[in-house]
Amino acid sequence: MTGTAAALVGVTCLFSTEATARPAAGAPPVRDTIGGILAFVVPGNDPYSRHQGMSTDRVGGATDGAMASLEHTFDHASPVPLLGRAAGNLPGAAAVAALVNMYAVTVDARSLAGPFAAPFANLSHTAKARVFELLDTEPQFTGTMLTYVVNAIPTLAAFAAYSEASAFDPARRVLTGRPAGWELTRYAGVGDGWDEFEGYYRDVDRIED
Repeated sequence: MTGTAAALVGVTCLFSTEATARPAAGAPPVRDTIGGILAFVVPGNDPYSRHQGMSTDRVGGATDGAMASLEHTFDHASPVPLLGRAAGNLPGAAAVAALVNMYAVTVDARSLAGPFAAPFANLSHTAKARVFELLDTEPQFTGTMLTYVVNAIPTLAAFAAYSEASAFDPARRVLTGRPAGWELTRYAGVGDGWDEFEGYYRDVDRIED
């Protein structure tokens, strides 16, 4: 069975509302899935990036803060069940993880085994791109909320990666260090102004009519 055909069978099960449908066994590996997504969107020097075969020598998207932030965002953006009873009627980040990992297995069944609990995180960068290609072209998603969810996954991941979430303490509402997004964009940081913009040119403070 091809990956696309297997995915169609899986999606049919996810949307099944028959009485014989069974809940998914156990919760999906949310944090590893999100780490794999962030590494795909913004590769860095983290284990997820190195395993996918595309990494850099500096920090990337898969930081603890960004992973927690993206999980929180998924949970609050999609609080209602997104998948059928066959997938346990999962909402939010758990639904995203279940969906992405199902397609990961159809792209490469070997992703079930690897250093991470999430099949998606065990894929190569190229295979991850194939997962999103299948999700983006899945005909059974047309006219459903999943169309918007699938489109939002990489977009929200990019926001989390380039935000201050990697170094933000939500309890104290302060930065604990230099955020990964600042390093990635070479942002100089917050400033109270610059000397060259103080005062007037050659002491001219007004223009007479």
